[in-house]
Amino acid sequence: MISSLYRSRSSPRQLQRLCSITRTVPKLIRFSSNHNGKKEENDELISKKDKEDQIQFDNIKSKSSSASPAPFDATNNHIADYLSKDKKPYVPKLKHERLTYDYPGLPNQDDFTTVNNSLHQKTNSRWARYFPKILTVVVGIWGAYTIKVWFFQPEEGAKSQNILDQDSFHKFRITYKEKIDEEHYLIELVPKYTNWQYSYLNGYNEKCLWNGDRIWSVEIKQPEIMVVRSYTPLPLYFMKSEYTRSGEKKPLLKVINNENNDYDKNGTMCIYVKRYKDGEVSKYITSREVGDELEIRGPQIEYKFPFHPLNKFYSRPIFKDLPSKMEPSPNIDKIKRDHNLPDYDNMVFYAAGTGISPVLQVLFSRNPYRGFVEVHYSAKTPGELGPIERFLFFLEKLDRIKLYCHYDNDPSNPRLDAKCLKVPESPSYTSPLRSSKEKDQIQSSSAYFIRNQIISDKESDKNSELEEKANRTYFRNAIEEASVTSKWKKRDPSLAIVCGPDGYINYLAGTHDDITKSQGPVTGLLGKKGWDNSNVYKL
Repeated sequence: MISSLYRSRSSPRQLQRLCSITRTVPKLIRFSSNHNGKKEENDELISKKDKEDQIQFDNIKSKSSSASPAPFDATNNHIADYLSKDKKPYVPKLKHERLTYDYPGLPNQDDFTTVNNSLHQKTNSRWARYFPKILTVVVGIWGAYTIKVWFFQPEEGAKSQNILDQDSFHKFRITYKEKIDEEHYLIELVPKYTNWQYSYLNGYNEKCLWNGDRIWSVEIKQPEIMVVRSYTPLPLYFMKSEYTRSGEKKPLLKVINNENNDYDKNGTMCIYVKRYKDGEVSKYITSREVGDELEIRGPQIEYKFPFHPLNKFYSRPIFKDLPSKMEPSPNIDKIKRDHNLPDYDNMVFYAAGTGISPVLQVLFSRNPYRGFVEVHYSAKTPGELGPIERFLFFLEKLDRIKLYCHYDNDPSNPRLDAKCLKVPESPSYTSPLRSSKEKDQIQSSSAYFIRNQIISDKESDKNSELEEKANRTYFRNAIEEASVTSKWKKRDPSLAIVCGPDGYINYLAGTHDDITKSQGPVTGLLGKKGWDNSNVYKL
């Protein structure tokens, strides 16, 4: 039977099943045999038959291909029963019975405790539900604040009440940088922190940095080599809009005035910088981009103008970049006559390159210089000032300055020489100490004559005041006033300030005394014209 099955065309899977049967059947036959006489012969026949079947199976296995799915045997009734579908129709029940199961209660729970808990059930209010969440948030905020205070120290200048400090560096951000040429830049700076603004609410006049009665500078640090250099800030800012942010137009440079109570444009200032090949600080500043930070310390007072009694009664209007909107100056002649005060002294300022920044700071600030200013500006080529030239043109039209330009490569504006300098005028204001000495020298015999002279002078002043009111001309703006005052003859300067490179200062007024850190004697062109240390200051 086994050999006939092997000779039939069966699949490999069926052959394996048959082989397993052939392996077990002889063993059963072997153990179930009870013939004692023919036991050895039967065992030999069975073992011989097993070897033949095994050899035949190995030949078939080696010659057969890969296994294929076994064919379905329809004669197997058991398989057909499993594969047949249930033909019993589905009849739903009219009533659905849900089976439930109750979990047993707790060991300490009985009918009494169940009823008692239901009668005394606690109700949670809204406050009781939200209080843990609120407490968690408060504890988290308090913990974060504690960590910040004790483990993270604030940056230097973050809590300062002043926009600048002479002893510590404050951080400023670069908000705009305009490249005038390959060497000159105009950079806009804004303080990184705003805590100083709270102190400006009630003390703006005392806190404001822009005051024309003095010249001040700041020190900017190069943190990589720990070196500082002094620069003169300017009360200027760049007016930006959506067109400038998109790059369609360039921002417009304007002068800061605190008409809108905006803390001087939130502490904005500009610095005029020249890039030197061997200047580490200038290269560091000009290589910074918008958004980078600079560390600044100051202000350092470079020069303070002498006191004049007219400052208590007369204040010149602040300069605006639109001269037609500037109000005219008060009638200074009447103020001088009423208080018997002398006139202001005029000034001459000699500047080379970026050394023009100090006089620009004085002219653009609050309380600008009240006298007339002559500016001698020396540079290599025209155009180094960039957009600042527009303001100098307006100042000339307002009859506040007279600009003389001296360029190395322009024959029409020759270099500064002795022909451009004037002899100093004696100062018009006498100090209180000198006036008190003169009063002590007056003899008692001449006191009666002086008193009568003062009374007669007052009567003449009243008559002249009435004539002045009848002939006084009222101006609508500063432009109309300048059209009249520009025709008046100006006095020669009584004060000279020099600012620029060391060679330029030495050429005009001599060098500083490096040993004593003082001004040193006045020599050069100014010394030859009769100027001295009493009326010359070298920045």
